[in-house]
Amino acid sequence: MSVRAELTVPADVITPGEALTAHLRVWNESRIVDAYRLRLVGAPVWWPDAEPDLGQLSVYPGNHEKINIPISLPRDSALAPGPLTFAVRVASVEDPAAVAVPEAEIQVGEFHDAEIEPDRLRVGGALWSSNLVVVENTGNATATVRLRVAPEAKDAPLKVSLRRSRLVLKPGEQARVSLLTRVLNPMFTGTAANWPVVIHVEQEHAEEGSASFTHRQRPLLPKPVLKALIAVVTALVAFAVLWISPVGGKKPKAETESAKGPSQVEAVQEEQKKEADAKKQEEEKAEKEKKDQDSAGAPKKKPFQESLVADTKTGRPIAEYTIPKDYRLAVKSVQLTAGGPPTGFLFLRAAGVQLASVGVNIVKDVTVPPTLSPKEKEKLSLELDCPAPPSGTPVTPPPASGAPSAPPAPPAAPTTCTATALIVGELIPLTGPNAEEIKPNP
Repeated sequence: MSVRAELTVPADVITPGEALTAHLRVWNESRIVDAYRLRLVGAPVWWPDAEPDLGQLSVYPGNHEKINIPISLPRDSALAPGPLTFAVRVASVEDPAAVAVPEAEIQVGEFHDAEIEPDRLRVGGALWSSNLVVVENTGNATATVRLRVAPEAKDAPLKVSLRRSRLVLKPGEQARVSLLTRVLNPMFTGTAANWPVVIHVEQEHAEEGSASFTHRQRPLLPKPVLKALIAVVTALVAFAVLWISPVGGKKPKAETESAKGPSQVEAVQEEQKKEADAKKQEEEKAEKEKKDQDSAGAPKKKPFQESLVADTKTGRPIAEYTIPKDYRLAVKSVQLTAGGPPTGFLFLRAAGVQLASVGVNIVKDVTVPPTLSPKEKEKLSLELDCPAPPSGTPVTPPPASGAPSAPPAPPAAPTTCTATALIVGELIPLTGPNAEEIKPNP
C-alpha cells in the first residue's frame, strides 16, 4: 500500500510577522477506508504557537481530502530571507509502513527593524556627563542605521554629541555608541534642573525609533555648601562685632551725670543690653540654619526603574543590580519579556528571594510580595539557563518500494535565550527624616 500526498503554499513573498495558509491533499489509492496521521516537520515546528501534530485525516477509497494548515512566520532576526523548506509527514493508520512526506517552500522576505536603549536612564553633572547607547539590528537583513540626538526642549542649555552616527549592523548584531553632553550655561547656585535628551534611530524601509534619558544639571555650588558658607561668614561678622564693642573691652565708668537724660552708666548698660540681644538673635539664626542644612543634606526618596538584560548569545547569562548604599528598594512591579527554545528557563531573584522561575517561551509578569524590600548591597539578579534541546527527530522507517524517500532530519533548535526584567519601584533612605518602615502584610 502506498500513500500519495501533495503540499502547496502561496508563491508570494511572506514577510516575517505575517501568516500564510498551506494546502495539503491526501489520496487514498487502496480499497479500504483509511486514516492518515499528519505531522508538521521542518522549521515551522520551532516557531511560537506552532502545532506539530495536525491530527488524523480519514479518506474513502479512490478519493482524496484536503486540509488547510495555518502558519505564522515569527518576526525574528534569526529567520533569514529566501526559500525555506518544510514538509508534512503523512502516515497510514492501517499500514504504518506506508508514509509520504511532501515538501513545500516558503519565500521569506526581508524586514528592517532596530532597537535603541540608553545604558543609563539618568546622568548628571554641573559641566558635562557621558552615557552609552546600545543599538541592535532586530531585522533579518544587514542594515545601515543612523542616529540623531538632541535635547527635548529647544531652550535646554545642552549640546549633545555622538561618537558615531552611522552604523552597519548584521541581523541580530549589537553596537555600543558613546555620547557626551556638555552644559553651555553652568549654574553657580540654585536648584538642579532635569533636561530630557532624545535619541532617534533611522533606517531605510523601517519606522523611526527613539529612546530617551535625563541629564540632571547640578549647580557649581550645591545648596548645602552655600548654606555652610553663609553660616561661617555670619559667625565671623558676629565675632568681629563683639570684639570691637564695649562688651568685649573694659567696662566704662560714669564719672559725671548730664543735667538732662540718663547717666553715662545707664547709657552703657542700655548699649550692653542691645549687644546681648543682637548676639542671641545671631545664635538663634545660626542654629536654625544648621537644622535646615542637616535636613537638606539628608537622603531623599528616588524613583527607580532598571532593566536587567541577560543574553546567552552575548555571553551574559546573568544580569545583576546592587542596591546603593544608605537605601532600600520598594519594588512595585516586575515585567518580564524573554525568547528562546522551550528548554530555556529564567530565574529572577531579589535579596536571595526567588521571585520567578519560568520557561523563556511562557514568561509572565511577576507579582511582588508587599514586604519585599532589598537593602543596601543586596542584589537583584536575572539568570538564564538555556540547555540545548534534543537534536533531530525520530528516524523514519524505509518506505515501501516506489514511495518517495523521507527528507533529512531537521536541524536542532537554536539554544540562544534572551530575557529582560523591567523593575519599577522607589529607593527609600534607611535613615533620616525621609525613611519609612516596611509595612507588614494586611
